[in-house]
Amino acid sequence: MYDFLVEKTVATLAPRLGCEEGDPTYDKLKYGTHVFYINTVKSLFLVVVALILGILPYVLVFALAYGILRLFSFGVHLNNSFLCTIIGFVYYLGSVHLSLYVYFPLWAKIALVIVSVVSFANYAPAETKKRPIPEHQRRVLKKKSLLALTVVALALFILHQPLPIFSNLIVMATVCQTINLLPSTYKLFNED
Repeated sequence: MYDFLVEKTVATLAPRLGCEEGDPTYDKLKYGTHVFYINTVKSLFLVVVALILGILPYVLVFALAYGILRLFSFGVHLNNSFLCTIIGFVYYLGSVHLSLYVYFPLWAKIALVIVSVVSFANYAPAETKKRPIPEHQRRVLKKKSLLALTVVALALFILHQPLPIFSNLIVMATVCQTINLLPSTYKLFNED
């Protein structure tokens, strides 16, 4: 199904972009279109599950924090779409579940943020085999990653008292993205 949609979309867009099969731009367009369709279906599935479980607002808060953190720090990408979906659901639904039913004291959040700062400083931006990061971009992306982490951490601490569940969701997003940056995660999923 994806292949049919990808082919039709690329056949429509490629002439408008002035590229043809065999061009690097064409290959990027095809890959990007494939990723777009897969991620759209996964996201819709996640939204439907979250609606059924009555946790959509929490999933959206987690997704926002996680997306902000991942934007510049990147991290592991799984080659297997099914495994990626499973890990994603564990991250999203597991984080919401923990945030709703486990109390995270402020000292624990501070400790987790400190571990995340050290990890981001050491490992962000984390490249993949398919997405190597040129040396001239590395320093800028590291600064942006640490800035994003700072913004998210400030939101986490500001929300700790009035909205502890949202603060918990943000700390869980921080932990999940920190895991994505670690060399041990790359080794676990054969991404080193």
